[in-house]
Amino acid sequence: MDDFHPVARIFVAHEGRGRRWYRQGGETLQMRTEPGMIEIYEKGLAFDHCRWSGEAGRCVLVEFADTDVQSMTYGDMPRLALRTRHEMFDSRISHTVFALAGEALAGHPNGRLYAQGLSVALLGLMSGSYAAPAPRLGVSSGRLGAVQQRLLLDVIHAELGADLSLKRLADEVGLSPFHFARTFKATFGLTPHAYVQDYRIKAAIKSLQTDHARSIADIAIAFGFASQSHMTELMRRKIGATPREVRQRA
Repeated sequence: MDDFHPVARIFVAHEGRGRRWYRQGGETLQMRTEPGMIEIYEKGLAFDHCRWSGEAGRCVLVEFADTDVQSMTYGDMPRLALRTRHEMFDSRISHTVFALAGEALAGHPNGRLYAQGLSVALLGLMSGSYAAPAPRLGVSSGRLGAVQQRLLLDVIHAELGADLSLKRLADEVGLSPFHFARTFKATFGLTPHAYVQDYRIKAAIKSLQTDHARSIADIAIAFGFASQSHMTELMRRKIGATPREVRQRA
C-alpha cells in the first residue's frame, strides 16, 4: 500500500493547486486541490496508489488517535468515528486548523490554554458535523455551579503567572477538557483562554498603575504573558493603549 491511514485524519490545504489521482480497489478517483480544501480520511482507509500533479504546496495534517480523543473527553468519547469525505470546504474547520498550525510553528506564544482550547473546538466541530454517531457516557451539560466558579477563580488568581492548561482547570471541577470548555463558555460567555487573558490584562493594568518601580517586562512575565511585546500587543488590541501609556496616565 502506498497510502494507509491508521488513525482518523484530516488534511487542510494551505497553499498549492493541482490534481490528485487515488487508486482504490480497482477504481481511480480524480480530484483537485486548492487552498482551504479539506480531505477527511476515516481510520483504516488505504489507497493502492496515489499521484499528484501541480504546483508545490503545503497542507496541515491533524490526527485523531483514539487515545487522544479519550484523554480530551475523559473517556466519554471512545473515538472520533470520521467518515471519509473528499474536496470539501468548511471555513470553521480550516480557520481552526490554521490557527493551531500557526501556534505550533510559532512555539505556542499564547500558551497551552489557547492551543488546547483550539484542539477542543476542532474536536467538537468534527464530532458534531462529520462523525458517525458514537456512544458517549457521562456527558455534562448546563452551567458551572457557584462553588465551581469560585474554585476556578481562585485557581486562576493563584496561578495567573503560570502556563495554565485546559486540563488543569477542568480537573478542578471534575470535568473532561472537552466538556469543561463548553460548560465554561455557557457560564461565563467566554472561552477559558479569553477569560484568563482578560483577567491577566486587568491584573497587569492594576500593577502598571500602582507599582511604578516594577519594570513592564517583569509585570508581563508575572501575569503570564509570553513577553513584554506579547502583553503590549494584547493590551493595545483590548484597550487601545500600550503598557507604557497606561502607566503614564496613572
